[in-house]
Amino acid sequence: MFSFLYLILFISSIKSCPLKTVDIHSGCYCGIEIDGRNYIHCHPYSIYKIPEFTRSYIHNKLNLSNNFIEYLTNKSFHQLKVQRIYIEKNPIKFIDKQTFNNNLLHYLEELYIDTINNGSLEFLCYGIWKKLRILKLSRFNLNQYQYCFDKLIYLEKLTIQYSHIDIISHHIYKLPFLYELSLINNEIDYLNFDDQYLIYSSSIQILNLTSNQLQTIPNDLNVRLPHLITLDLSNNLFENLPLINQTTKLHINLSFNLINYFHLNHNQHLIDLSFNPICTIESTIDISNIIMNNLINLHCDCRLGFFLLKNNLTNLPKEIENNQLFGNQTICATPNIFKGQFLKDLTYEQLLTTCSLDLPNNCKEITNFQEIQQYVENLINKTELNIIEMYQQNEDSTQCK
Repeated sequence: MFSFLYLILFISSIKSCPLKTVDIHSGCYCGIEIDGRNYIHCHPYSIYKIPEFTRSYIHNKLNLSNNFIEYLTNKSFHQLKVQRIYIEKNPIKFIDKQTFNNNLLHYLEELYIDTINNGSLEFLCYGIWKKLRILKLSRFNLNQYQYCFDKLIYLEKLTIQYSHIDIISHHIYKLPFLYELSLINNEIDYLNFDDQYLIYSSSIQILNLTSNQLQTIPNDLNVRLPHLITLDLSNNLFENLPLINQTTKLHINLSFNLINYFHLNHNQHLIDLSFNPICTIESTIDISNIIMNNLINLHCDCRLGFFLLKNNLTNLPKEIENNQLFGNQTICATPNIFKGQFLKDLTYEQLLTTCSLDLPNNCKEITNFQEIQQYVENLINKTELNIIEMYQQNEDSTQCK
């Protein structure tokens, strides 16, 4: 029964297909998803220009990605009714400013588009973008025509990657429904906002800045983005934790950076420091909101052992399993006695037996090392006394016999 219904839907989709020319084997064709949504698809590496369309019913998706399309004209999407357009990974050299200024904008909700030469955003200035919710731009020049974003009043999610962008203007961050802004792989070395952020409010809740060249961010980010919840700074060049005067709790991803030491007191944010070259950890740090999976440069000696002891992490394999504090793949980098061993396979007692006086060059000394040395010395003395007492007790019991 289901197969029969699917066949009926498939035949219906073919009859309503807006393509003037259908080539299911090596060109473009229409189809229907298993959930009933219809689509138009062009085989990868098969077309050099946008296919011609006729009047039709609304389609859910048009996929033109991975082809050889170089030009978009004011006739490219003429008579097309579609909700999502994917035109990524094409060598697009030119986009006519009137490309989308037609009946298509009554239906278009998502647009994913690439160029090869930092293309112009001018096409966003034309037409009434009454339904666009998601926009992904790759290899565009964002230093011109940012004011065209004023037209995208219903935009919810904006992704900009591999593009030129020197400043984030109010034309972007003031969009009333924009909750997620992703600026990925843009070689950004500082997060610049224009000076209008005190005038215009922002609705952005998720800011993704992964894979840039950031070393710091504005510490008044809470003023610029007052509704921010998630901040992704992974794969950047941070050597220290950024100072963020945010009063509400943030989820901050700082994985894959260059942080080898950090000091936090009363941290309220959830911070992910995984895959950082962290060497030493202060024993006074509140770790309840910190993730440190798979650290790559950890110095495993009494400093780390004392940290585990002070934070009630003495059953390390169990704590790693329950809390994923260090993850199963964290390997000790130094000293030589523990080099190459998985941290989960060591005990805090083993770590306390070794106190390196000299740290590797890339390690920073913790503030209470002398206290730790004294603790270890007292522990050794106490252990020796206990051994002596046990030996004497055994001797006395032997003599009594």
